[in-house]
Amino acid sequence: MSAVTKKIRYLIYFGLVVVIFIICLMHKTTIRFIDENGASIITDQNVRLIKFPFVTHVNGYKQVSGIHYIQQDHQFVAKYKPEKNPLKQVKAAHFIGVTFQPTTVPITKGTQSDPFILSRQYDNGSRSGRDTLRILIGESYKKMKVLNANYPAVSVRDPSIMKQGNKYYIIYTRGLMSTTDFNHWEQINWSSVPGFDYSQDWAPEFVQGHDGKDYVIMSMQKKGNKHHQIMITSFNNGKIGKNWVEITGNLPINTIDPNLQYANGQYYLFCKNENTRKLVMGTSNNLTGPYKMERVQFDSSKYGSIEGPEAIIHNGIISLVFDTYDTQKNGTVSFHGLHYVERNVNGNRWSKMKKINSSIVTRHGQIILN
Repeated sequence: MSAVTKKIRYLIYFGLVVVIFIICLMHKTTIRFIDENGASIITDQNVRLIKFPFVTHVNGYKQVSGIHYIQQDHQFVAKYKPEKNPLKQVKAAHFIGVTFQPTTVPITKGTQSDPFILSRQYDNGSRSGRDTLRILIGESYKKMKVLNANYPAVSVRDPSIMKQGNKYYIIYTRGLMSTTDFNHWEQINWSSVPGFDYSQDWAPEFVQGHDGKDYVIMSMQKKGNKHHQIMITSFNNGKIGKNWVEITGNLPINTIDPNLQYANGQYYLFCKNENTRKLVMGTSNNLTGPYKMERVQFDSSKYGSIEGPEAIIHNGIISLVFDTYDTQKNGTVSFHGLHYVERNVNGNRWSKMKKINSSIVTRHGQIILN
């Protein structure tokens, strides 16, 4: 073989290597950004390999390991830790909140699709979008930022938060956990309620009673029944009571997503009528009712449905926060983030609906005065 032939062959081989290298660099792959607990801190990014060095920065976090490839998941992973103490930030905030974020689907123009919401799946993310807990902090409930923390590596939907002693408890659909620092989390066992369908236990919430005691309220469904009802029980030091009592009054026949507040000498109950997909509210002098319910009337025609009402009653104003979404013909649900309306405690006219400002598409959760 002549020297010229060898040189040509070498150039061909070299050219092929360069082409393959360029193709690899231009190939898109998934990067997952996780904290020290293995929970996703932002949505997965689908990027070209050539852009790897430019996408690893995450605001509020410090990278603690290089990017490595997880063969069984067919994705790259980068690990981070919070730059600031999350507990100090929570204590300093005027408002704190909890929500969740599906991290396998991107945010597009302020909207996030969730193709699995109607299946009510709560697994490792393969069918639920890997729903990760998010803590919100802010000086106003109208503008909340996501707390940089080490989150629990479990799927969470419809969370509620309460502080007892030095522990913060977070309860969510079919789950309960606690933390003292927002970096380390303890899962707490939660037994099913006899006579009720555990798979239909939705959106539990903490309640602070006028009697100084704490409670859990939840929409539940009796076995063999197709309608949800609102039940309440005690909560103390991480233990959910076993004596569930039904909330009474002229509640809709199929009621979900309860939120219960005590203010101005009476209890305020907010729920969703699952049949009409509208919000209702009522008042009572007693914790368990009877409640005199009426529809919460404001213009929500911009979106197909609203759910998850959460009231903040302060300085004579009721601020009602809720989730907004549309359902497509193929079953995919597009969420548009938490919105709010306001009215005077003694009034009956609600303000126009406005969106809460946040860096993520906030979902069904809770915002409270800290």
